[in-house]
Amino acid sequence: MMTHALVLAAALLASRPAGRAAPADAVPANPAVARALERAGENAPEIRKAVDSVEPEFRTDMEWLVGTMPEVDLQSLKADFLLRNVRVAERARREAPWGKDLPESIFRQYVLPYASVNERRDDWRQDFFDRFTQEAWKHKDPIDAVRWINDHLPDMLNVHFHATKRKKPDQSPYESMELSWASCTGLSILVIDACRACGIPARMVGCPAWKKVQGNHNWVEVWWDRWHNVGDSGSDPRGVDWVEERCRTETDPDDWVHAVYAAVWRPTNVKYPLVWAFEIEWVPALNITRFYTDPVDHAVQVPGGGPAAIEVAWGGELVARAKAGADGAARLPLARGCQFEVTFRKPDGSAVTQVVKP
Repeated sequence: MMTHALVLAAALLASRPAGRAAPADAVPANPAVARALERAGENAPEIRKAVDSVEPEFRTDMEWLVGTMPEVDLQSLKADFLLRNVRVAERARREAPWGKDLPESIFRQYVLPYASVNERRDDWRQDFFDRFTQEAWKHKDPIDAVRWINDHLPDMLNVHFHATKRKKPDQSPYESMELSWASCTGLSILVIDACRACGIPARMVGCPAWKKVQGNHNWVEVWWDRWHNVGDSGSDPRGVDWVEERCRTETDPDDWVHAVYAAVWRPTNVKYPLVWAFEIEWVPALNITRFYTDPVDHAVQVPGGGPAAIEVAWGGELVARAKAGADGAARLPLARGCQFEVTFRKPDGSAVTQVVKP
């Protein structure tokens, strides 16, 4: 909660005439930005510069990014890095064939961020935009574009899988490209960054340890109307691969070491277990195990019938969307044992939300 002094300062800032720059010590009107500046310490001028210098139409995205950044980044990243990241991400959203259909919350969580977990913060976005968008954007369907990226990325970047030749699991994009080898984690980071550069929502998913088979694994999910498992290099996100098969028998949603986690950007009460650095607790996550162990194609009916756009929320965010036709019927990719908020938006603008637990 903001103190009285912060509220007063924010009100004064909001009432400042257009075109006048805020003084260096002004308190931002956005409470999340104000808190971020406090946590940034000596790097606060760089964070403030990023917020104050970004184009007005991108300011809310910059404020959201800054307000959700981990403290380690608030204290180290420079304004120019953040400005390039936001501007190129926004360019991808404007120019990608599917960009106009990207939900705002999905864009901010899974396209706008400059990193997946704890990897070194490389300035990759413009480079990957230049490398991948020309071919990826020939596809009207973002999932077809992901398939192309996944098939061609290893050879385009000359980075291939090797469990021992890589120097460390959490290699950044350029660390992997300099070495030409990466583990599943390093390759996942590359695919995620390539997807995000093309305006495709992507995130890292992993299991710290299988129940019986020795080892762990990290992979990629991409979002379009729902989350799709990319799995191994060269796989089609719409098909079933060995990752999904193993998750059904080798994971446990109630045992943290055998659960499946999705790395998210906004703070949550769950931490992504980094098996190479368990001491790091600032990578937020969601436990999505049941989406792999107990998936269900759930039938719903629009209240009152008729067509509607359907949005499914779980864990504090959008996880699926669908459309119901004139008969009011639709099927949703849910998970048994989880509770969802399903919102039906009708053409007349009315909306009804129901709680669904398959």
